[in-house]
Amino acid sequence: MGTPNQRPIPNLTVSGRPLALAIATLVLAILSGCRGGQQAGPSPSGPKMDPVASDWPRTFTDDLGNTITFEEPPQRIISLSPNLTEIIFLVGAEEQLVGRTDFCDYPPQALAKPSIGGIVNPSLEKLVSLEPDLVLIARGVDAAFLDRLRKMEICFLGYDPQTLDDVIALIQRLGQLTGHDQQGAEASDKLAQRKAQVEADSRPRADIQLRVLFVLSREPLFVAGTTSFVDNILRTCGARNAIAGVPHVDQRRPWPQISRETVVAADPQLIVFADTHGADSSSTSADTLTQLRATPGWRGVAAVLTGQVYTISDDLITIPGPRLIEGLEQISQLVHEAAGQYTVQPEERQSRVGNVSESKR
Repeated sequence: MGTPNQRPIPNLTVSGRPLALAIATLVLAILSGCRGGQQAGPSPSGPKMDPVASDWPRTFTDDLGNTITFEEPPQRIISLSPNLTEIIFLVGAEEQLVGRTDFCDYPPQALAKPSIGGIVNPSLEKLVSLEPDLVLIARGVDAAFLDRLRKMEICFLGYDPQTLDDVIALIQRLGQLTGHDQQGAEASDKLAQRKAQVEADSRPRADIQLRVLFVLSREPLFVAGTTSFVDNILRTCGARNAIAGVPHVDQRRPWPQISRETVVAADPQLIVFADTHGADSSSTSADTLTQLRATPGWRGVAAVLTGQVYTISDDLITIPGPRLIEGLEQISQLVHEAAGQYTVQPEERQSRVGNVSESKR
């Protein structure tokens, strides 16, 4: 069905660190390719919008520069990433989806599709038995696994959205790829409008530039870095990442591990925790605030002192799919409410030596 032009699979390995799915899907490098052996050009900076053809065949380019020409829409698709599975359903191509991973559990209808295992250890035997004409991948898939797909001439494309605009563009791209152009265009347009509304609502508070810390995991302490798409969300909301420019933080990492002393130095005015339990957000936020007020170091930062500590479902902020816009809207509302606690332009971050000393006691 497809005629590929493919680059060799990068020699990357998958970490065995037992962290949450969010870390597994966000920290690991994207692996992508298809059958064949010709090397493509350098990876583009973001999703490339393919021209909409009036009919087939159509040629599609993934985020590593690999290209495939399809004579007709692929009818047997396997998705190895939760965000891509969500998009497949959003654009109305669920009938073409014949397989998923254990973590592709949204929308609930996805659970009716056969699973081929985990993101980092999918079953090749199960995948082959489903006879896919296209496998969609994102991050966390082992390079050796993809190399075997290539040798078996099983076609696959990889997508790696890094910003809200990338996610919106990807929805339209997958609509085109599956032959659901109108549904993909309509869905991406609606999400773009919601994003634009958040940007408009954020302009009045742009002079405040609230310092926000997004915590992915508390023990160990992993936070959203300045190269993560969470940082893109914060800037869209008119806020800024609290760890931007803070000493001893690797600013290149999307999800750096930091110390309690770094939190004190960053002095966030709003703290948002990723909630992995699906509990009521208001009660979870209250419990988290109570815990932080009893913890040395944490209890001295501005957000804890003013009570600006909240939780948000991790699925709305760690999966770069359609629900990311809902996460954007929720964080925008939190930024709006927290901004009321800070009526003047915040001063430059202080060293807060006294609080650092307190956190060590």
